[in-house]
Amino acid sequence: ISLLLIILFISSCKAQNAPLYRIDRDNPEGTHFKDLDNDLSDFVGTWKWQSNDSIVTIEFQKWEDIIFEDTNQYEDMLVGAYKFTVNGTVIQDYMSQLEENSIYIYEHNIVGNTILHKGQYPKCTECTDDERQVFVYFTDPEREYLNSAIVLRHKVDNGIEKMNVILYQFENSFLPSVDAPKQNRIPFGEYTFIKQ
Repeated sequence: ISLLLIILFISSCKAQNAPLYRIDRDNPEGTHFKDLDNDLSDFVGTWKWQSNDSIVTIEFQKWEDIIFEDTNQYEDMLVGAYKFTVNGTVIQDYMSQLEENSIYIYEHNIVGNTILHKGQYPKCTECTDDERQVFVYFTDPEREYLNSAIVLRHKVDNGIEKMNVILYQFENSFLPSVDAPKQNRIPFGEYTFIKQ
């Protein structure tokens, strides 16, 4: 009986794994919210969008077991960086940020792990009932006052991996001045990226 009680005690102390779509701060300390269904893994790699002379390149990495000390819980996160050029001129280039593992996770310009289902905003009328999208925060460092986000949808068309992106303002922003820009330098809108 003593041995059985010790085994039960040790097994109950082990970290608990839960899928990302079930993130709940009320779960026990030490819970690991894992990308068990590979919702984040679909986006890992380099993606490119091009229209006329404008090019946006995004690279995503999946970082595992990022600890959030306020809840003592761990989460897998999608972390990204981007480069934006127009007519060959670099407007923004934050790709080196992915090499900076020492900075706080939310100081990255693209970061998140919120799993969205078909009926959640922004609604995906083309999505199947079991298809999931991923919500990540997006920051233009020169316009940090804009509360921007990206919703990512992965799909394969004729063997080509594509990433549908909706870049939008997810809540009201407080402009620092009357003439402050109301758009990121990469404008709000819908984009289709191709896996490189």
